[in-house]
Amino acid sequence: MLQGWVLGAQNTWALKTNLLHDATLSVNLAGEYAFAPQWSAELSASVNTWRSWGGSRLQHILLQPEIKYWTCERYSGWFLCGNLLGGTATLGNFWDFSQYYPKCPDLRNFLLKDALVLGVGVGGGYDFILSRHWNLEVEGSIGYMYARGDEYDDVTPPELLLKGSEFDYIGPTRLAVSIVYLF
Repeated sequence: MLQGWVLGAQNTWALKTNLLHDATLSVNLAGEYAFAPQWSAELSASVNTWRSWGGSRLQHILLQPEIKYWTCERYSGWFLCGNLLGGTATLGNFWDFSQYYPKCPDLRNFLLKDALVLGVGVGGGYDFILSRHWNLEVEGSIGYMYARGDEYDDVTPPELLLKGSEFDYIGPTRLAVSIVYLF
């Protein structure tokens, strides 16, 4: 058993999927490279181009680069991280964020379409070693996001309500429970 712990920490590359993104029917994949004994860099991509359950929309194409500092050994135990976020999204028939963020549209009745999304976050997490090649990773980050897109009412055909609607968001920027394969 101890041998698996030692061998798991010697891996350089990792491939992973975020099970929380899978729950929203989003296709996602991340690659991570350990470039120093306690440092690694990750690039994750997530795509959802279809309507979700109940007609809600969480459509997006997102990239999220991240750098991690491992407190002991890479791919084992606690880490601290910093990440960026960029992409495009269409959100609608979802939650009303306007009660928490006044500049955000009420997404229960409106559609924020083709929005540019940019963000930055800091956080941390923990890697649980399951075997020589498999880990379970839990991670969370908080930070800032900016979104700018056109607001439509969600009827057929949709009618443009406001061009260039923008809002700022402070809160979770990354939540992940990931299955990790180590090379």
